Amino acid sequence: MPILSVSFDSLLSEVKKMSDRDRVASMIKISYRNEEEIDGIKKQKRLLMEVLPLSSGKNRKKILLQLVMICSNLDRFGVTGAYLEGLKWIEMLEANNSFSQKEEWQVNEMKALLLNERGNQDEFLPIWYKLLKQYREADRPEDVGKCLLTIANHFVMLEDYENALPLYKEAYQLALEHKSIELQQVSGIMLIKYLCGAGYYSESLEYYKKLNQEIVFNLSVQNEVVKSYMELNKPDSARIYLAERSLSDKGDKIALNCMMAETYTLEKQEDSAFVYLDRAVKSYKEKTKYYQGKDREVVLPGYFLSTCYLFADLLWKKGKVQQANQYYTFVEPLMKEVVRTPIQMEFQIKALTNFSSFCRETKQYEKALSLLARRDSVLQTYLEFKAKNDKKNYAERLKIQELKHELNESEDVNRINTHVAAICIFLLVISVAATFKSISMYRKLKKQGAVNYRLQGMIKKCDEGDVPESHSASMDQYELLFWQALHKVRDEQYFLKSDLTIETLADVLNTNRSYLSVSINRFCDKGFSVWLNNFRIQHAEQLMRENPSIALKDLPEQCGYATTGTFVRNFKRCHNMSPSEFMNKLLIEQTLPKVEKTFQ
Repeated sequence: MPILSVSFDSLLSEVKKMSDRDRVASMIKISYRNEEEIDGIKKQKRLLMEVLPLSSGKNRKKILLQLVMICSNLDRFGVTGAYLEGLKWIEMLEANNSFSQKEEWQVNEMKALLLNERGNQDEFLPIWYKLLKQYREADRPEDVGKCLLTIANHFVMLEDYENALPLYKEAYQLALEHKSIELQQVSGIMLIKYLCGAGYYSESLEYYKKLNQEIVFNLSVQNEVVKSYMELNKPDSARIYLAERSLSDKGDKIALNCMMAETYTLEKQEDSAFVYLDRAVKSYKEKTKYYQGKDREVVLPGYFLSTCYLFADLLWKKGKVQQANQYYTFVEPLMKEVVRTPIQMEFQIKALTNFSSFCRETKQYEKALSLLARRDSVLQTYLEFKAKNDKKNYAERLKIQELKHELNESEDVNRINTHVAAICIFLLVISVAATFKSISMYRKLKKQGAVNYRLQGMIKKCDEGDVPESHSASMDQYELLFWQALHKVRDEQYFLKSDLTIETLADVLNTNRSYLSVSINRFCDKGFSVWLNNFRIQHAEQLMRENPSIALKDLPEQCGYATTGTFVRNFKRCHNMSPSEFMNKLLIEQTLPKVEKTFQ
């Protein structure tokens, strides 16, 4: 019988005629019902409040526990003040009752969840860590997994992936060992999302491949799977995934076509990109027309922004100005839309920057100024948000470090009481080993310092062939050759020669390829190609910092690269981003002082 029905109220009037004891028992039974509507939960609370003064002993404890549970449910519905009321009932419970171990765990969990609403991790995190320890000792894997996910989710909120990822991995492993499908699904999805977010693309895809098909096609990991494939330069794999999603009838076809188009745009395959983007646009227009007939408004989805402005950039670079303007204009409302998340703001900043440059080149000066003004406004909001959020997250991380230190310190005290002798022996061994290691490092550094002192004075003479025999005899020949090579490549800028190979450099230094390769490997722990490319990429970075408006298409040749593809690949290896993304980052860094100045 529904709790919000007339027949229930009629029955309730009969219950109220019962003795106090039977009435309390009936109300407790009603409070255990799983109500899904907020009004039903509120009614449960009113009924319990009515019989609370009539209860005592175990029944009173049951009522207070249920009131805490109900306040927790109301808090999830967003009812103002529900968490404070729940904490009040917990305080009353703890003051006047003793608990079984299971009841204590239940109360502490609800207390931690309610304290979390205050945002005060000093209060709720110690509870979760304590529960985690107790659940492990009691061998309760499901509860251990719940604690691991809760703590990890808090670290993610602080953008602290270093601490969050190991907890998710532990939860995932726990799910495998105990065959917990739900825990495996939740932890697996989190690992795919946040490994990708932290830049561990290969590992993210490994977890994606481990999960079953139902989880694999989860909407929440779609972007991360595609991004991981693209970052690993596997566009075909990304397209196969998107095609499977499209055939499964479990995804938004418009979004999937946009993502498919973007994979081709990033490879500059204009025709293929157009086919999928055109499908997406037509589907959106059909959807708009359908809902307009029902007097319902359809908003342009946000995922069009990235796809369309990137495709417009490609058309612009190929000289197709009219088509580029069409796609820029199509997503202009999304560029000017008020957004809340940093990722959406980043997309807007990039799109507005590119569209304003396009308008400036096509002599739409008034529009270019309007777009730049909008970009600066978004950029200011973005920087304010990041500064505030970074400051808060940093402070919270410091608190967590202190908390973990205190928890570890408390556990260490207990262990020291029983293992003093073992710890002292261990510390003694470590001390002796550290002493020998320090002596060894000191001797090595002293020797290396002497060698470097000699080499710095000899580089010029070595290059001119004027090396005293006494120095030649005392110096390692590999060291001498390495410094000669470094002088040529770095100081004389041989790295700018696009045809420079290890063979040609060996000829210049009057040595052979193998001898030179061994020298470079020994003194910089890198092969010749990586060593050479590092100088070129450093030079590219310097050129971009000195002239942020430099044309990216001219950079490879100015830095010693024969092809653009090789330059982009090596730049990504060094900076984990493309040259164009690096330029956008420079733009933000150079604009920040101006924004900060406006607040002084």
